[in-house]
Amino acid sequence: MVEKIRCLIVDDDDMSRKMLEMLIQRVKNLQLVESCNHPLQARDVLSSQTVDLLFLDMEMPDLSGLDLLKSLNTYPEVIIVSSKENYALQAFDYEVTDYLLKPVVLDRFLKAIDRVEKRLALEQDSYTTPESIFVKANNQIISIRLTEITWIEAYGDYVNIFTEKDRYVVHATMKGIEGKMPRDQFIRVHRSYIIRFDRIQAIEDTVVIIGKKLIPIGESYKPELMRRLNVL
Repeated sequence: MVEKIRCLIVDDDDMSRKMLEMLIQRVKNLQLVESCNHPLQARDVLSSQTVDLLFLDMEMPDLSGLDLLKSLNTYPEVIIVSSKENYALQAFDYEVTDYLLKPVVLDRFLKAIDRVEKRLALEQDSYTTPESIFVKANNQIISIRLTEITWIEAYGDYVNIFTEKDRYVVHATMKGIEGKMPRDQFIRVHRSYIIRFDRIQAIEDTVVIIGKKLIPIGESYKPELMRRLNVL
């Protein structure tokens, strides 16, 4: 568990930012890194400073909250803070931690922070070397060679790591695992799937074929997949 959760606010509404700043000040394990009124300013902060948690408005000038997430290769835990409910389904496609409606009340804010703490703790339960990922599974710390992994699948509060011979059930988040996998070897193709590039046998319309497994391609993930495949 991190001692202080480093927070970034991005919201074009002054009152909403002030509200979040005050809530952050009331929780001792939260630290405000920056409070931004424009998503481009937030991009600069994310590229130059360590941020664990992003409080993100949805409707902003020039770039929406979802557009900001789309523009980033990686991003921290995200809590959406919005005056409207209708973006929730889209937001959870980006594996956001929570979705708060304005005005945010303290007890609901604390529940969201509790979720963040649990997810950050899970993300620290695995680490990688150039050859392997070490994970907690079956009451052991297990080393899995990266070259043996075929795909990774979300499974509730767990992930399944599949190799040619075995399946490992790991208490972790997809976002946490994704952040530890080398980008030149693995790619997220769906909110529930990460695959290894050299295991792809074919792509047909909206699925990736690996052996006998048909893995769906999420609409928001397909452009990055096709770009990185460099199809002739």
